[in-house]
This record gives sequence, structure tokens and C-alpha cells, in this order.
Amino acid sequence: MRTVIKNRHQESSSGTKRSARRPANAKMPANEGVEVKQSQILAAGQGLFARTAFSPGDTVAAVDRPLVTELEIDRMIDTCAWCCHRGATNAVEKAMAASIGLPQSFIEIKSCTGCHRVAYCSRACQSRAWKREHRYECKVIKNAEEVPDLPPGVRGAIKILGRLKAEPDNEYARVRNILKFWPVGDPNGLKEISTQNKKKLEDLQFLGSAAWLYMGKPNIDTLDPKSISIGLVSNIMSNAIALSAGLDGVALGIGFDPLLSSANHSCDPNASLVFNQPGHEIRALRNIEAGEEIFISYIEATNPFSVRQAELKENYFFTCRCTKCKKGVNLEADKFLEQPENLKSEYHKLADKLVSRHESKLSRFLVPGNHSEAQNRVAAIEAEAYSVLENERASSDEIKEMIRMCIGSKMWHWARQPIPQLCHRLGTLYLESGSVYQAFRVGVKLHLEILPIMYPQEFYQARLIGAWTVSTLINVLCGTAHEELYKELAQGGIELRVLYFGFLFYLREHTPRMFGSNTPFGKLIETTYGQIMAGVSIPETEIKEKIQVAWPSLEALAHNFTVSSL
Repeated sequence: MRTVIKNRHQESSSGTKRSARRPANAKMPANEGVEVKQSQILAAGQGLFARTAFSPGDTVAAVDRPLVTELEIDRMIDTCAWCCHRGATNAVEKAMAASIGLPQSFIEIKSCTGCHRVAYCSRACQSRAWKREHRYECKVIKNAEEVPDLPPGVRGAIKILGRLKAEPDNEYARVRNILKFWPVGDPNGLKEISTQNKKKLEDLQFLGSAAWLYMGKPNIDTLDPKSISIGLVSNIMSNAIALSAGLDGVALGIGFDPLLSSANHSCDPNASLVFNQPGHEIRALRNIEAGEEIFISYIEATNPFSVRQAELKENYFFTCRCTKCKKGVNLEADKFLEQPENLKSEYHKLADKLVSRHESKLSRFLVPGNHSEAQNRVAAIEAEAYSVLENERASSDEIKEMIRMCIGSKMWHWARQPIPQLCHRLGTLYLESGSVYQAFRVGVKLHLEILPIMYPQEFYQARLIGAWTVSTLINVLCGTAHEELYKELAQGGIELRVLYFGFLFYLREHTPRMFGSNTPFGKLIETTYGQIMAGVSIPETEIKEKIQVAWPSLEALAHNFTVSSL
């Protein structure tokens, strides 16, 4: 669910003058409130800056569709190549999606009749794609025997080269703008990649040459298309937006846009990137003053300091020196419930085995303290937890065992990473197996006790998506298939139908501040609200009174969710 941008720069602290804030409902021409100029970050290139003041939830910048929007190879058969909406491809997935309100239950995806390699959800999307880009790649990828499945960055470069060849006067300025980005736009950028990861540079050069080759080695007057192709692939893949489906978090592909990709990184961002399939917006998370630089996070910013630093160094080739990272391991994200030397003795033998298993990775998991042996033990447990999290094939039993280990050690609290991410994975696995009640309990724990600590804004993406998931699970539990469980919960004071309204009202209140109202997710919430309220005979104020009475029972359910109830 998380959407990030790949760039290589990070926030540096600087003072800005306060300015008059724009009225809440005041409208401004698209993207007139921002500008791209030299970043305040030492040795950085361009950054995105506010020209006017923004309040939390305001749209800072927006594009209808990123300049480059490419699906992962596995998603090309079930996802619209234009709008990025995914359709279920088998009866089981379709039925499950329908039961919990996911849109892929009714979206039909049909392949292009020319190449049969990409697909669309409607004639409208296919027409837009053809006019804009697909006509440049259709014949190129048609012959599957000669052209293998190409990575997203290569397909994006092929389309840009096609447009450049067809309309060089119109397209060259856009191409030149792309080439200004790091690494090609920095005289030392490619050398920097080579120094840190030589194979990465070789891969970029190979893929760039492949795009030029598959495009038919185009000749363009006064230009060097092969060098341009290598530059396009290098910059697109080094500054790519990761696209994921909002409601189920499925990774869809990558995108790149010169405006949005100008936003630099901070582990304490003042804005968030939102994917509205296919549009993108940057939304303010807090007050932003005119002249202030816009920062988003490229990674999961609630991870511990050393994990964040390692991920940014490995994937984006920079050491983050944002205001949060300058404080090192002294923030909540790095705190344990106990000092490392107080790790329960029954975990020592297990931890020592994990130290041997993850010896080469321990530096990635810096644990504060003055007792190296104890610190290594806790770091090894953390390394194992992240290893399980990153294993896409990890079973629900493996996830549960890892949560039990961390919480049972008395070192982790529920809101310290990677426990929240493990809980999210567990909830997803419960859903996939049809364990609706177990998924509901995990979702309630996340919504009430974990996510509010991690993300203070009630309109934060993860909190809204989590609330929608819980609401749809409640809706399923209210059905006839779960009638006995529904009665049992009601006897225990948990009135599911009343609680459902609590989540629905929460979503309707806060969704516009992150996703907007006229977006797929915004429309889904408003449509659901309209349909539900049309069948209700009592006033909304009375429903809210009932919610206040019923809510403590849900809070008790979240509080009583412990490792023994996983």
C-alpha cells in the first residue's frame, strides 16, 4: 500500500519565513503552487518547493498520469496498462475480492489485439494508451519469440524513443528534462553507482542498449539515440515511483514523472505521495510554508535508524542526513522496552544461533547500548524478523512465530518495527486463506493501537486503507455465513453493525484529505456511504451516539489481542 519515489536526495534542515496561508477552499491552477529549483541540500540537484503555503491534507502537486507508467511483467496480463486497475483472473480470486469489496471482482481485462502482450479495462483506456504511447511499442513487442518480456524501465524508454523519433521537435525538451535527473544529470553520478555497485551500472547500461536495439536502432538527426536510451533507462529506474494497488497493496509496476520525481527524501516528510490509479498527487502532511522544500519518504520511515540508512544507501546511493536521521538512534523508532542486556535468558541460546546466521547483516541492525554481546543478540533477532518479513513465501505460521519471538522477548512493543509490518502481512495471509475473523482482529489491533502511534495524522494513507479493510471485514462477518459468530460477539458486547458505521464515518471524514473525493478510492467511500445510509431510517446523530457506546468493546478486543491469540 505504500507508494514511494526513487530519487537520491534527502532533507536537510533549514529555516523558512512564515507566510499567509491559503484559504481552505481556495483553488489554484494545477501545480502553480510549486516550483522546481536548486535544492537546499548540500551537493544535491533540484528539489520541489512550495510557492504558497499549504495546510495538512492540501494537494501540493498533481499529475493525471505520470509521464512513464509501466507494469511489472506479472501484472501485464491482469492489469490495465493505462489506468492500472487490476482485474481478478480466476473465479476464486474474483469471489474473494467481491466478498470484501475489492474492485477487481468486477473489472474485466482484455489483451491488445495487436501484440497480445498488454491489456486494458476499457476501449477508452486502450484509445488513450494508443494515442499517447502504445503505438510506439505494439509492433516492437508483438513477436514474443524475438522479444522477451521486458522490464518496465526498458518499455518506458522504448515509448519515449518512439515519440522522440516521431516528433523530435516536440519531445526533445521533455527528454532533456528527464536526462537532467541523477545519475546521468550529475557529472559524477554514474561513477558513484559504479563505485558502490558496479553490477548495477552494468545492468543499467545493458538495459538502455536493449531499449535502443529493440526500438530498431533509430536514427534521429543530430542526436545519439543509443546514449539517450541508456540515459533514459538509468534515470527512470533510479527515480521510479513504485506503483501499488491502494486497497490490497499488490505491487503493480513503476512510474516516473519529472515534476513529482523532483521531490527529495526525508525520513520525517512534510508530504505524502498518493497513487490514484492512474493519477498521482503529493498531499501535505503538516503545515508547509511558502519557500519551504517539499519532502516525501522513499522508504518506510518508521523503520529503525540503521535499517533506514542501509536501505537508502543500497537502493538510492546516499547517506540520509535529514532532521530525523541527525538524531540517530535516540528516537521512538529505535527504542526497546528493555536494555539489550535484559533480554530474557531463555532467548539467549536462540539468539546466539541467529547471530551466526546473520553475522554479515548485524551492522544493518544497530542496537543502542554498551554491552556488545547483548546488543548482537537483539540485533540478530531483529535481523531474523526482517528476513521473515522480506520473504514473500513466508507462511502465516512463520509470521506468527516471529511476532511471538519479538513480543515474547519483552524487547519489542507492538508499534516498533518490524512488528507492524509483520502484522499487516499476517492479516493479508489470513484474508487469502479465508480466515475472516482472524484478519478482522489483526486489523482492529493495527487500527486502534499500532497505526495511530506510527502515523499521527488520521488521514494518513495506511490508516485509511486499514480502516477500509476492517469495515469490509465487518461487513462480511455480518453475513449469514458467520451468523453464529456474529451472535457470539454480540453477546460479548461487540455490536458489529454499529461498529461498521464508526469506520464508515471515519473514512468519509478523512479520505478527502488524502485521496480526494473525485478519485477511485474517494468515490468508493462516498458510494458506499450513500448506499448504506439509503437503507437506514434513524438520524446520523443517533447512530454516532450508538457508536460511542459500542466503541469501548472494540478497544477491549484490540487490547486483548496478544501473542497467545495469534
